[in-house]
Amino acid sequence: MNQGITNLCHPKAGAPAHQYVYRNVTGEPVVIANRFDKSDGGKLFIPYDMLRKEWKAPSTRPIYNLDKIAAADPATPILLVEGEKCADASSALGFLVTTTFGGSNGSAKADLSPLKGKAVIIWPDYDEPGQKYASAVATALLERHATTAQIIPITPDTLRSVMNAEEPIADTLCKGWDAADAISEGWKRPAIEKLLSLAVPYVAKSLAKKEKISAAPDLGIVELWHCDNQVPYATIQKAGHFEHLPVNSTQFKNLLSHTHHKAEGKIPSATALDDKRRTYAGEALFEGKTYKVFNRIGTQGPALYLDLGDADWRAIAIDAAGWQIVERPPIHFTRSTSMQPLPMPVSGTGDINLLRPFLNTSSETDFMMLVAWLIGCFHPKGPYPILILTGEQGSAKSTTAKVLRSLVDPANPMGRSSPQTEQDLVIAAKHNHVLAFDNLSHIKPAIADALCRISTGGGFGTRKLHTDSEEVLFDATRPCILNGIPDLASRADLADRAVIVTLPIIANTNRQTEAEFWKAFNIAAPAILAGLLDIVSTAIERIGSVTLSESPRMADFAKWITAAEPALGWSDGAFMQAYAANKLSVEDAAIEGNPVAEAILCLIADHQGWKGTATELIKALRTGYPHLTDDPTSFPRQPNKLAGELRRVRPLLRSRGVEISFERQGKAGSKVITIGNITI
Repeated sequence: MNQGITNLCHPKAGAPAHQYVYRNVTGEPVVIANRFDKSDGGKLFIPYDMLRKEWKAPSTRPIYNLDKIAAADPATPILLVEGEKCADASSALGFLVTTTFGGSNGSAKADLSPLKGKAVIIWPDYDEPGQKYASAVATALLERHATTAQIIPITPDTLRSVMNAEEPIADTLCKGWDAADAISEGWKRPAIEKLLSLAVPYVAKSLAKKEKISAAPDLGIVELWHCDNQVPYATIQKAGHFEHLPVNSTQFKNLLSHTHHKAEGKIPSATALDDKRRTYAGEALFEGKTYKVFNRIGTQGPALYLDLGDADWRAIAIDAAGWQIVERPPIHFTRSTSMQPLPMPVSGTGDINLLRPFLNTSSETDFMMLVAWLIGCFHPKGPYPILILTGEQGSAKSTTAKVLRSLVDPANPMGRSSPQTEQDLVIAAKHNHVLAFDNLSHIKPAIADALCRISTGGGFGTRKLHTDSEEVLFDATRPCILNGIPDLASRADLADRAVIVTLPIIANTNRQTEAEFWKAFNIAAPAILAGLLDIVSTAIERIGSVTLSESPRMADFAKWITAAEPALGWSDGAFMQAYAANKLSVEDAAIEGNPVAEAILCLIADHQGWKGTATELIKALRTGYPHLTDDPTSFPRQPNKLAGELRRVRPLLRSRGVEISFERQGKAGSKVITIGNITI
């Protein structure tokens, strides 16, 4: 077959100067685009049908690189360009690329069905035919396959923002400029990824006219869709930007009511309003596409996106090459009414050390751990360590928590009281990227378990409101801040996931008024955030090459921060040293705050070892160490409760050289607990 391709010779034009092979899903050649160079410097393309063995294109033609598209991950974005030369040049940089046979006039006969439901980004040539080609392909995808493509706006301003050029670039942006020209001019993958992030969803004019016949055209609905847990959404075009609203939200209902009032001069009835909303919900669920929804931070490919939270729904795109503000992020962000805008960073001004005056720390190690927690909040998936701030009254615990949250996920309020139920925690996690709980005096065991799951990843389920059997599932990982006067990490499993920083008391001579403090912070915040973004870019660039000599409990977090060390000015391994020291202090605090662990250590110090049942152990500990065991709320009275707590503190005690084992002995199978020093 390949021999037949290379031996092709047109009866009049002769042997082709170059051949582009269109294949089927299995890789077999179907159509050959043969390029012939003309004597006047022009070029001529003549197709060859491999199946019919004739110099003529088939009526229906496959898209370019169809075999690669069929074999790729369905979630991989597909770049659609005009012409095989552009496709080959882009493919050489690692992109999944396609085009249609016949140039700007060939899209009508192309079989675009393999692109159904895919993330398609169109890069048009810089001329009128290129714009028409992009519109024709996007319209065909939308009308025939219900797939909304994105189109890159190729303008001098767009290219200037990609290349970070100060001088105008219009002189080099000649008519017909395309992807192949960009690559021949030296564009690398990071620059092209920046360009792709600027693509915007396409809305066909023909469909816009059809929408005027439907229920509410003046809502500005661009697309109805749903997320992966079957929540219906509407994408609204408003004042030049896109907003993504849950169809069942109060905000969407208010929009429906307001739009109807403007059009009809009256408020619709509750029944009519609900009927209209349910119509949209049904269309979104059963006819719309499925997209992943993000809150404040999301990803697409190698890029990370941070929702600025501003009125224009802009975001910051961060990748290995740097970061930039994008007007229309390519991913779907959702927002809660409590979300507040981030400070506006300015490229080139970043300096994380500007954060120092606003954090009340007693050592460089504590400052490093607070910065590390901040950077960890930008990890695409987690896990995220739980930051616990402790200290006396007047040590600025609440203020420190607000400062940290202001740089990642500001909200109103910035901190809230402890959740009373797991459902409260899940609701907070649905609407916030960072969970901040203020002035805690105690954490219920069930809430501590839920915090552990939300820190390292775990599912939550609850009964759907107003139903008997439907379940609402939630699976997410979130950064958390807890602050309070007592030790909050007395539970071993919580301590294992925690970073604890004890804040020193602030002398009266060093105190500032709230107004003075926040005025100074708001001035410094844009440069601090810019510094954080620079650091995150370095972490993205280096994460693939970092190897830890040993993996701690939160290994992904440790690897992420280690990858960022060069941008922080830290020496190799500095973070792991600080992290290890912090873990030791966390373990000390967890033991000191846990009566069972303290009592076991006292028992071993006095007797070197112990063996017996849980009932006997309760009696021995209560008799020998009443000052630790008299409180029934902190020291369990039932044997099964004590056995459960022993299993929780085993990792802490093992770090202090004490091992606890459980075994059944005798005919009755009594459970015997053995406590002793670890022998090396």
